[in-house]
Amino acid sequence: MQIHVARNSAQLGIFAPEEIQAGLQSGRFHATDLAWRDGMAAWTPLGDWPEFRLTGVPASPSSMPAEPMSVSTIPWEQGKSLGSFFATLKAAIVNPTTLSTGRFAFGDWVVFCYVGVLISLPFQLINVVAFGDKNAQVVEWLRSLNIPELSKAIAQMAQAEPAPAWATLFGALVGMAFTPLIYAFLALLHWVGQRIFRFQVSVERTVSAALLATAIMAVLMAPLQLLGFSFTVQMALGAVVLIPASVIYYRAFGAATGVSPWTQFGISCFVWFVLCCCCCFTPLMLFVGAFSRGLTH
Repeated sequence: MQIHVARNSAQLGIFAPEEIQAGLQSGRFHATDLAWRDGMAAWTPLGDWPEFRLTGVPASPSSMPAEPMSVSTIPWEQGKSLGSFFATLKAAIVNPTTLSTGRFAFGDWVVFCYVGVLISLPFQLINVVAFGDKNAQVVEWLRSLNIPELSKAIAQMAQAEPAPAWATLFGALVGMAFTPLIYAFLALLHWVGQRIFRFQVSVERTVSAALLATAIMAVLMAPLQLLGFSFTVQMALGAVVLIPASVIYYRAFGAATGVSPWTQFGISCFVWFVLCCCCCFTPLMLFVGAFSRGLTH
């Protein structure tokens, strides 16, 4: 099994046990170098590994860390590549506890989110090219609901001209450019919610963790775009996968921030409740104010 080795908070690489054995004997590695492999709860000096104790190599005093070292085990933070992107996705879904060692610098994870959105983009383009404007499908779906109050809105939608393909494609590209930034802004609001409930998670870590979880959702939900032949099927399947997708999202988000997934879910509900109240209350107050002024004149 491959072993990660680090010295003074810097990754030295991933090596086979035989390479480390030879490196300890040649001086390439020190007994105080920290190492970790899948299944371990924490990084441990090589000198404390049973298989390396017989090397006869003394610990290097100069390599002793002044304080406990924390080295990221997240593939994306060890190197930027398409392989590390998918390895990080797998780790976040299968074993999200590995995210707890991450540094979560904003620059790393905004790039990660852009990669996720870019991977989902071809699915959106196939949807647009193959199935065209969705307005007619939405109209038919609304009509199937048989809600009299919607009849006027449905008639207006049916009369609307379909958007040209180039406009839809342009909108998809613009959306790709701004989506990570929009999610970063929403994560800032979530950070405010954390502070209200006295969770001391840094704003950078909160935003970066949200970008990680968002990229996971972008990749996992992208195949639903291939169901564009039927708006009803797309909506039904989207509703079915909503719960498992939310579980994956909040498990990853909770592990990355060190806060329980259920707690993070509750904070999200609180933040969105406040936003909905503000969005509804403010226009209502403006309307009441305008109405009141009209009565006084």
